[in-house]
Amino acid sequence: MNWNHPEFEKYLKKAGVNDETINKIVNVSYQESDNEKQDNVNYCAAVMEKCNELLDFDVLAEAMFHRACCKTGFRLANAKMIAREYSDYSLEKKLELLGQQKYMGHPHLTENNEIYTEHCAGSSNLKCSCWRFNGCTPSDGKMPETYCLCCAGHFRFHYQKALEVKLRVKKIVTSVFGDPPQYCSFLFEIVENRKVKGSRKKA
Repeated sequence: MNWNHPEFEKYLKKAGVNDETINKIVNVSYQESDNEKQDNVNYCAAVMEKCNELLDFDVLAEAMFHRACCKTGFRLANAKMIAREYSDYSLEKKLELLGQQKYMGHPHLTENNEIYTEHCAGSSNLKCSCWRFNGCTPSDGKMPETYCLCCAGHFRFHYQKALEVKLRVKKIVTSVFGDPPQYCSFLFEIVENRKVKGSRKKA
C-alpha cells in the first residue's frame, strides 16, 4: 500500500472528509502483484473507485486539488507575472497569455462565462502524463476518470493565481481514461472574481 498513503489522508482531511470515511478509502482492497510500481497503480485505481462511491464530486475535486503537483517554480512564477503585469487586462486576454505559458493548457472563456481548457491538445500520445504511474496502467485496465481531477487541480491552482478568481471544477469533459481515450479537458466555473468592477478595460 503506497501511493503516498499518509499524504492522501492529509488531503482528504483538508477537504473535510471524516476519519471513518477516510479509513474506508485508504484501506480499500486492491489487486496485488509482484511489482511495486504496478501495485501502486492498482491501489490508486481502487482508491479512486472508493472515492467515487463515498465522496461528492466537489469534495473529491478539493482533495485532488491539494494533491496536485507542480505548484511552484516557473509555473507559479508565470502565473504571478500575469496577475501582476496584466492585472487590468480582460479575462479573455489573460487566458490567452496563460495559454502561451508552458504546461498551462489551452484555456479560453466559453459563451457561458466558464473556463474550458485542454491538456496536450493535438498530441497523438494518449497516455496519462502523471509521473507517479511510471508508465503502468491498472491490471484490470481501468483507471477512474476522476483521477484527472489531480491534473485539473494543477490548472485550477495556477489559473486562480493568474486570473485572481476562485474556480470550481465543474466537469471533466474528456479524459485519457475515457472510452474512447481522448486528451484531457476540463470545464471550470468562476465562483468568485476578486477583481474590482471596471478592471476589465484592456483588450
